[in-house]
Amino acid sequence: MTAACGMAGAAHVEFEDLGAPVLIRKLSIVAVTPTSAGGHIAWGWRKQEALVGVDVSTGKTFTLDFRKYRAVNLAVAAGPCGSLFFYVGTPGRFFKYTPDAELVELGIPDTPASYWMGGHRTRSDVLYVGTYPEAILVACDMRTGVVSSLGRVTSDKREKYIIKVSAADTGMVYCSVGLHHQELWSVDPNTGARQQILPESMAREQGAPKLWTGTDGQVYGRSGKTNFLCRPDGIVEGTYRAPRQDPQARRAGDFTVGNVDARGRLRLVEAATQATSFVQTDYPGRAPAVFSIGCERDRKIYGGTVFPGITWRYDLDKAAFEELSDVTPKVIQIYDTFSHPKGLFFASYMGCKLDFFDPTSSRRAGTNPRRFKRSIPGHERPVQWEAGPDGKLYFGTTPAKGRLGGALVQVDPESFETQIWDKIMPDQSIAYLCAVPNSTELFGCASVGGGSSAIPSLEEAEVFLWDTELRKVVWRGQPVPGTRRYGRAVRGKDGLIVGLAGGSWYLFDPGKRETLYTGPLPVKRLHFPELSDCLLGPAGQVVGLGDDTAFAIDPAARTVTVIARHPSLKKAHGFLVSEDGMLYYGSGSSVWRCSLQQ
Repeated sequence: MTAACGMAGAAHVEFEDLGAPVLIRKLSIVAVTPTSAGGHIAWGWRKQEALVGVDVSTGKTFTLDFRKYRAVNLAVAAGPCGSLFFYVGTPGRFFKYTPDAELVELGIPDTPASYWMGGHRTRSDVLYVGTYPEAILVACDMRTGVVSSLGRVTSDKREKYIIKVSAADTGMVYCSVGLHHQELWSVDPNTGARQQILPESMAREQGAPKLWTGTDGQVYGRSGKTNFLCRPDGIVEGTYRAPRQDPQARRAGDFTVGNVDARGRLRLVEAATQATSFVQTDYPGRAPAVFSIGCERDRKIYGGTVFPGITWRYDLDKAAFEELSDVTPKVIQIYDTFSHPKGLFFASYMGCKLDFFDPTSSRRAGTNPRRFKRSIPGHERPVQWEAGPDGKLYFGTTPAKGRLGGALVQVDPESFETQIWDKIMPDQSIAYLCAVPNSTELFGCASVGGGSSAIPSLEEAEVFLWDTELRKVVWRGQPVPGTRRYGRAVRGKDGLIVGLAGGSWYLFDPGKRETLYTGPLPVKRLHFPELSDCLLGPAGQVVGLGDDTAFAIDPAARTVTVIARHPSLKKAHGFLVSEDGMLYYGSGSSVWRCSLQQ
């Protein structure tokens, strides 16, 4: 699809929707409920959008769309009398879907509540959910439809997540709290009494303990390598029972319901014989959102999606997408893809997962593609690759959730060896890097923020210069005083650095270590990754995206020009400027492009 754009302050530019690069036909089934007509509905969750109901007999599907409620996550349980109960939206609210196909909103038990890691159904038909960002425990009595809040569980302001909720058959509820440090709380739903029961030796560790209800109806947990039994006033170490399984879960008559596979088939297993059969569904699949567009290599544009992170490429000559699902397996989102003479390097979340793929060589298990780093302990979010003056690759990190102080990571592209310099900017995260021309230095951009839920200790962020030979920070400064987060920085054609800070841009001379100019941006909200490092035209303009706008910074003229505006740019996430001056960007689940050459 091609759309024209000709608005005030912008040139007339043709925009083209290239379509969705990835389509996922698989659907994980989370619950099965009966219908009043004697059939069964298998329920799946289409991430951040809708519940999908699949008629187990016919394969026909329907959706309950929750985008208007700003859906992010889902907690769900099959309740009594055949109803489906679930917690969804921002703020989270409980719903009931009856066997008569009636959707009933039960209410919002407490706020704020924007994220959760699932729920727990008790033997007494109560659905508990632990929420973020205030670690509030909410509940729905599925027998009465009454919703309630047990309030904030933890007393430590640094803790914002309830990671897991489990209940004993006695009714006592246990909440795994983190991630700044580990806590484990017992909560009596009858009296509201609560107690932190994890020993100090375990509570010092980052993260959160694992929890489950055992086969004997008691709650068990694990911290590190230590298993334990949960009691209202403490734990009993060295005790273990396997998690309890519900043999009736996902049952539809004589069958246990599996998932929808890559061919759109619902898997059924007959309980008596274990024979497998399939029901073809009309489920159209889900196109995950584009998260990044990292590089151009051999006339192909490479990028990645989110929820899950799947690598894709667009062949400019064939005008066709190709999924590369084996290149970055089991990641949530792909932050950046870097083209190196040796091949492609990928940086993904969660943690810092690092992958390599040579698209010109044959695939070989464990070698091409290969995951050469599964994590950087204590760190995550490797936002941007940068080639250093020493031939090594670098990226900065955000620390683990609840913590402050990122790291600088070096990767040898020949040996795949990594070196980590932790907290080189105390209590600051490192997002963007830029190699300084004709020097041994990297220019780095920091922020006062830390891992999700961390409480900043600083009021202002800094930029810095890292000497790759001396292996230390040799200069720190604040080009735009008062800035809490420095955004993307790129190298201009004259060797000066163009960077972003809040609603401003600045021009920095790394040789003189001096800020030459600051000016306002024509947008309020920038889109990741904020600036493209491929310069545009003879003037070497630096292209950025924000709001519904593409803009260009001219470092020599010290001006900012609006290049184009288009509605698709409002949802832009991930972009680059290609070698021939085309802007490629993600917008929702599609990739768009337009020519910036005038």
